[in-house]
Amino acid sequence: MRARRIPWGRWVAPVLGTFLFLAVLAVVVVLTLPGDTLLSAVRPALGRHGIRIDAREAALRFPVGVRLTGVTLAVAGHPAVPVDEVTLAWEWTGLFRWLPARLRFLRGSASGDLRFSPAFWNPSRGTVSLAGVSSADLPLPVFSTSGAGLAIRRAEASWRISGGKLSADGSASLEHLRIPVPAPESPIRDARIDNVDLLFAVRSDTFRISRLAGFYEGSRVDGTGEIAGLRNPAAAVLTLHLRVQNPFEGRVATMFDMLAKNAKNANLRIVGTLTAPKGEFRFF
Repeated sequence: MRARRIPWGRWVAPVLGTFLFLAVLAVVVVLTLPGDTLLSAVRPALGRHGIRIDAREAALRFPVGVRLTGVTLAVAGHPAVPVDEVTLAWEWTGLFRWLPARLRFLRGSASGDLRFSPAFWNPSRGTVSLAGVSSADLPLPVFSTSGAGLAIRRAEASWRISGGKLSADGSASLEHLRIPVPAPESPIRDARIDNVDLLFAVRSDTFRISRLAGFYEGSRVDGTGEIAGLRNPAAAVLTLHLRVQNPFEGRVATMFDMLAKNAKNANLRIVGTLTAPKGEFRFF
């Protein structure tokens, strides 16, 4: 008795067509969800981390992502920050680096790009890059109360959380770094370093600068430093050691009459809390 041939060609095409229709229908339904529905799905996850988000418009981004425009972000204990656009997405290509979750933001000429490990609600590692960000974009009281400031051209870092402790390594290029020195006995009122390049590392709550190069008062400088106690910025302690390589190139010699002191080199040491550091010059 001959086996009965199954007519594959008669039903394969209808089944594939049905699946394709259902897939397209699902995508259309998801992409046309109201913005409030999308935000209501995102807010609880962010709220558990003390973050509140509002947006003028929200839409899904194909294949898996959310795009928000006219965004206001508020972190508990800090003022709200307006952002032009925020995109949260899951990118399959990121699985090759095991960093598929991605968060991007735009605010005028400032931008940020963060990539996370798959469990983005509790990531263990990631990368971050910033461009065009200044202290005015960062809602940190230490900038508004102390008068300190910075302008980032480009900054990149990779980070990891292990045992509840953060570690990170990165580099940055800054337009300038300004450190006010309000102590009455300090010989300078502020230290502004221009065209800064630095290498840094974060270990738990300590920010360490292994290399800093730039220009102070027209003279080339290099140095190292650290900020200890990042968990409490108001009480964090700054230590910065700068070597003025040729003070006669800039205003340092004029400021301190180094010709009369017969000094050829100068060191600038800044020590104290972030809100009230002290500056000290040493000539030799």
